[in-house]
Amino acid sequence: MKYLLLAFASYASCYYLVGLLIRGRLADIAEGLRHRPDAPTPGQYLREVERHARRAQRHYGLFAGSVLALVLCALAWWLS
Repeated sequence: MKYLLLAFASYASCYYLVGLLIRGRLADIAEGLRHRPDAPTPGQYLREVERHARRAQRHYGLFAGSVLALVLCALAWWLS
């Protein structure tokens, strides 16, 4: 049961942290677009990349969660 909880916590925390990083980077890019006259509006840009950002969050979250779960479960097994 402890391995299941470790894996779930790993996936949840990585998904959340990756989402924060992606949303923060998108906000920085959208803010930078305000200063360029030839660029789309920040709202339009965010609407266009929203689907790709969710997909990237899911992929990177699953990858990082898998690595973290593997490391934490191996550490828990080694310590017990």
